[in-house]
Parts: sequence; C-alpha cells; structure tokens
Amino acid sequence: MSGRFALPFLLAHSEQLAGFVPIAPVGTREYSTVQYQQVQTPTLILYGDRDTGLGHQALQSLQHLPKHRVVVLPGAGHACYMDKPEDFHRALLGFLGQLQ
Repeated sequence: MSGRFALPFLLAHSEQLAGFVPIAPVGTREYSTVQYQQVQTPTLILYGDRDTGLGHQALQSLQHLPKHRVVVLPGAGHACYMDKPEDFHRALLGFLGQLQ
C-alpha cells in the first residue's frame, strides 16, 4: 500500500527528493500522464517478473515519469526484495550511486 502515501508526496513535493524507488505500488492509475510527466525526480521502477498484477500495472503508469529506469527481477514476486535480495540491493545501490 506504499503507493497511497508515496505517490501523493512525489507529485506534490518532487523537488524535495533526490530519487524515488517505487516497488510495484498501488494507486498508480489515480494520476494522469500529465501529472507524471511533470515530475523530474530520477526514478527506479523495480518489480519482480512473477508480480503479474501490481508490477505490470504500476509500470504502465510510472513509465510516464520522464527520468525513469526499469529493473525487472527474474523469478521474483511482489516482495522482490525478499525473493531476490542480492539482485534487489545491487539494482538499488547502483541507482542510488548515480544520484546527485
């Protein structure tokens, strides 16, 4: 349910964030393409390929963020950080290392 909290903050205060890492959040369809396109926060969209519901659904909306990158973890479900912790942390740390 993190999307219900994180997305409103991202859309209202993106200038306060160095980066954003949504992990298959809910509520992504509640916002328009235009709203997403206004966000200039670097974003790592991260989900497991076995998360066939929320992962793909979130990607459809979040891919409208102009500065996004997508990492799909093979063999991981919704809790991709638990299913593939090493791959998750590698992707996360790589993204964080590129932020200014």
